[in-house]
Amino acid sequence: MRNIPVEHLVDVARSSRREDRSALAEAIGELCLKTGRDLSNKEKSLAYDIISALIRDVETQVRAALSNRLADQRDAPHDLIVRLANDVIEVARPVIVRSVVLQDDDLINMIINKAESHQIAIAEREVIPPKVTETLVRTENSSVIAAALSNHGAQFSERTMEDVVNLSKEDEALQAPLDQRRDLSAAQARKMYEFVGFTMRKALEEKITASGEAFDLDMESVVDQAVAEALEQDDFYSPLEQPDGFGSGGGLGFKPHPRLLVGALEQNDLFRFEELFQEVTDLTEQGATRVLYDSGPEAIAIACKAVGFDRKNFGDLLAFLQGGGEPEKYRQTSAYIKIMDYFERIDRTGADRVLSAWRRAPDDSWTR
Repeated sequence: MRNIPVEHLVDVARSSRREDRSALAEAIGELCLKTGRDLSNKEKSLAYDIISALIRDVETQVRAALSNRLADQRDAPHDLIVRLANDVIEVARPVIVRSVVLQDDDLINMIINKAESHQIAIAEREVIPPKVTETLVRTENSSVIAAALSNHGAQFSERTMEDVVNLSKEDEALQAPLDQRRDLSAAQARKMYEFVGFTMRKALEEKITASGEAFDLDMESVVDQAVAEALEQDDFYSPLEQPDGFGSGGGLGFKPHPRLLVGALEQNDLFRFEELFQEVTDLTEQGATRVLYDSGPEAIAIACKAVGFDRKNFGDLLAFLQGGGEPEKYRQTSAYIKIMDYFERIDRTGADRVLSAWRRAPDDSWTR
């Protein structure tokens, strides 16, 4: 930082050169705002007036230094702090994160009008009121929402937390920070339990039981136990691609061939497809519906491997069922590749144990 003798400040102030105006702003900050220096209200007001007049004409480095000093000044002018907060992120970050001068409406306007870097800075404030947190969540930006979730000073309304839980079904990056939130309710944990992975289910189970509520997810418990037992068996996962089970030993007899199910999906005959899926898996109507639509693609992979689908038939079924009308586009996604890899690594014997557990479950245990 440049040091300018006090007697020269007037000369510098009269200069129209940009570098001199930057030097003056630095000097004012050094003389008047440095920690530990006592100023009268009149002196501080004068310093703020000078900085406000100069701020738009000084270098980024100088604005950033002033922002860092002003961030902790509770009596800094509101207009000046708002101007700094809307500057480039190098300048804005100190006041966005630390200044108590910024009001909720200021923060909401920045979330709406500024880029991700400003939104994340807001998510890192010591205290974030519910309506500001709600606006952060409405961005549907995974990085912004995860930053807010990781900040225990961020206050989430029940409705906003519900919105985040819904987003986390498709955005796995939100699931771990959600699980760490103390304000995640038992009801919301139950909802997440339906679509998260096995490891996180154990953590959510602890949260649900710790709330004092009965953990009565009957079908989920049956499924989890069956999957856990299968995973413990050496033959559940196999590095080798499994053959088509139709027509081989232990085959399915007169069960529908996989191409019939794929054909029904190709013709957009969902009712016929559901009938065939129920027939080929021997699941109840409730059970087949739950596997197809409520338990995630991993459950479909397990069921299809258990009844003898090969890679091609399962891939076609998955693309039509999960592709939202664009099966070829879906085949290019990481979600498709992930489930295909999962399908290939499942051994049919292990998958059959899981499907058998689903068949044994009483029909009313599928009802939510």
